[in-house]
Amino acid sequence: MKIFDFNKYGNAYKMKLEIDSYLNGNLAITMLVEKEDGWTPWNVLTVNLGFPLEKNIAYIDTNNNGDTILAWITRNKLAVSTGKRARSGFCSYPQYKFREAALREIDPDGYERYLADHAAYEEE
Repeated sequence: MKIFDFNKYGNAYKMKLEIDSYLNGNLAITMLVEKEDGWTPWNVLTVNLGFPLEKNIAYIDTNNNGDTILAWITRNKLAVSTGKRARSGFCSYPQYKFREAALREIDPDGYERYLADHAAYEEE
């Protein structure tokens, strides 16, 4: 599992990402930071807007993570912007396509579960 450097609120953290899927098969990525007592959930990187997405596509939760998370995603070569956005309530979220190699490196087991969930949802 890959560990990232993450800076927020003037603090430096060690961050890892867990890959999962939302109930509709979309890509879900949880951010965890290292604390003295182990890994603790920090936030969710992605947001589920309720409609199905193609494999490895996700909307980024800039409402809770701020726009600076986009530069972090790009700098770490996790994903690239598709140029699309979607609204939910008062928020507009950018869509990103995650690199398969990056997802496999980040959380191999989680990525395999996500692929199975995504494929199962597509069959319905």
